[in-house]
Amino acid sequence: MHSLARFGPAAAALACLVSAAVGQAPTPKEQPKMDVPQLTISNDMLKLTLYLPDAEKGYYRGTRFDWSGMIARADFQGRTVFGPFRAKFDPTLHDHVVGPAEEFDIDGPAGYAEAKVGEPFMKIGVGLIEKVREDKYGFWNRYKLAKPGPWKVASGKDWVRFEQELALGGYGYIYTKRITLKGPGFTLAHTLRNTGTKAIDTVTYGHNFTIIDDEPVGPGYRVVLPFKAGLGPNSKPAEAEVRDSAIAFRDVVKGSVMLFLDGLAGGAADNAATIENTRTGTALKLKGDRPLAKYNFYAEKTAACPEPFVRIRVAPGRQEEWATEYTIMAGPKNAQ
Repeated sequence: MHSLARFGPAAAALACLVSAAVGQAPTPKEQPKMDVPQLTISNDMLKLTLYLPDAEKGYYRGTRFDWSGMIARADFQGRTVFGPFRAKFDPTLHDHVVGPAEEFDIDGPAGYAEAKVGEPFMKIGVGLIEKVREDKYGFWNRYKLAKPGPWKVASGKDWVRFEQELALGGYGYIYTKRITLKGPGFTLAHTLRNTGTKAIDTVTYGHNFTIIDDEPVGPGYRVVLPFKAGLGPNSKPAEAEVRDSAIAFRDVVKGSVMLFLDGLAGGAADNAATIENTRTGTALKLKGDRPLAKYNFYAEKTAACPEPFVRIRVAPGRQEEWATEYTIMAGPKNAQ
């Protein structure tokens, strides 16, 4: 695969010794939490363990992220991608999530401005949320969930489909997400149908909480972008640095990294990233089919997170479709 070096046996042995010397031995693999609703889909190459949306027992019951498609673990040829972002089980915390973890309306859901304090507003993929007295919507808040959005789930050996239907105050939708395995990867395909009388204008993105082979985010990680990136205002690079079209790390991330990326070339080609663990040789490539509204990057020790944002506008009676393809690649271990 591109940008993952291939070495002979002698070099691999030397890299192994160097890694051991600097304390970069693999950490024990985190296992999916077993006492919450979940299912597994698989093909001959890949297995995904997914947490299912459930208002009473679900792994994630917060008011920020879409409850569907939470991938607890991807297993491929002895390599793993995804894992818990937060160690403590706290299902209503806004970022107690795993996997792609998609979100709509980070800056304010439809109907939020019109709702009065104590009244509900609607968030796609979540449900009806009670408005509190505040200056503006805050995605990080623990809002009261007035009514969880209902979910229908269907699945086969190598696919799963989620559907949610909700309506409030002239806004209404049927939202579906289908995850389909293909070879060493999978596709997240979305459909948003407007069943209300008001137009839906939303921004959505995958947060992509990615940890590879359960190793902490640090010098062994690199994120390759399809454009030459610059840093926008208010960025907080911390241990990260941007080198042309790649994000690298000087040290293990101790707090958090927040990058607002400039330099988009335009078009759907920008909607991509490759997250590499150069020490283990494992990488995750993602590619969307829509032009971007903006591109952010976030990281903590437990995840490297490219965040491509797309805008979805749906007139009443119409629907929009969009998709992101994910591919896992396995190169030689100890590639550094």
